[in-house]
Amino acid sequence: MGNLIKIGIVGFGLHSIGLIAEIDNHPLLKGRSKLVGGFDPNPNVIEMLKKRKGIKTAESYEDLLDIKDLDAIIITSPPQYHADQAVTALESNLHVFSEIPMAIREEDINRIIDAEDTSGKAYQLGENYCFIPEVLYAAQLVSTGKIGEPVYAESEYLHDVTYRWRDRGFGDVDTPRVDSWYQLFDPMMYAHSIGPAQVALGGLKNPMPFIEVTSFANNIGGYQGDPICKPAKAFQVALFRTETTAIAKCANAYIFAREPTRISIQVVGRHGTYECYQVGKTGRLFIADGHKINKIQHRKGSTKQIDQKVLSSVIPHVEGLYYGGDARLLDDWFQAINKDKKSLIRAKIAANFCMSGIQASHSARDGGKPKEIKNYL
Repeated sequence: MGNLIKIGIVGFGLHSIGLIAEIDNHPLLKGRSKLVGGFDPNPNVIEMLKKRKGIKTAESYEDLLDIKDLDAIIITSPPQYHADQAVTALESNLHVFSEIPMAIREEDINRIIDAEDTSGKAYQLGENYCFIPEVLYAAQLVSTGKIGEPVYAESEYLHDVTYRWRDRGFGDVDTPRVDSWYQLFDPMMYAHSIGPAQVALGGLKNPMPFIEVTSFANNIGGYQGDPICKPAKAFQVALFRTETTAIAKCANAYIFAREPTRISIQVVGRHGTYECYQVGKTGRLFIADGHKINKIQHRKGSTKQIDQKVLSSVIPHVEGLYYGGDARLLDDWFQAINKDKKSLIRAKIAANFCMSGIQASHSARDGGKPKEIKNYL
């Protein structure tokens, strides 16, 4: 096997621990890289890192970037730092894996694109939900023409994250509130619905950009209509238009009375529909028989249950976190590094995800007025 990719990581939260475990132990990833350094401003985390053999504990982010023979950086710090840290790493000739979102300010998007292009290094946005099997299956149905030209996609990520603002992560409304980075932006700017919808419509290699959005958000689900997540909105829905006139509907939430988290994907083509209303559960594929209507006044066609067995016959099963999404995502990044090529969710693809969320927030804050979305490709 070739040289190990030497990785430094900044920010040690729950997902960073999961990523490290995948890199160290997953069959797709094991033995391809080595974690050589880490940085987190939390003194308790620094003490924990010092106990790990073979890992340099950096005193600052800049110190982390200066580690000898470092090849790449994984950014799992809070979102307000993603852009500056990604640009600095790329300008230091390091490959970058950045957690979602790419950036929270429009002006930072071009900085990352320019830094990736100038450095020639591989930037990968960590939008793992683009790699879950149900999304890949939806994209495969479109790319193979099985359901015809795509007309509509629907993607939802309805995850109650109230715990983020509760001291120690649990308790009732009288529990002391703590600040969370989630409150820095509205739900649609976060992740897990826009990227999957664009992939479902266009595929992983060519996610379909959105060019216009109309969005609405509310706080009704918050306690007495005064959500703990403010100033961010509690719930948001957006309708996106594409250059092909296909439409996508995306929904995201911070405060939402539902368990478990709803993660859904649907894609409708001219000749059929695939829908999975809960990722990890059985979905449904309908293929129309032309435009025939049967005697009970329904569209004539065939229906097939898409359970995990059927799904894995088309999209090879991968174990791991987020339905194998993290492993597939990291595998693609490692391949991009080793083969000196762009990763699948490179900076310009990530920019189309990110800008769609930013403009959705602007639309919702402007009473639902349509907003144009720049296409970075």
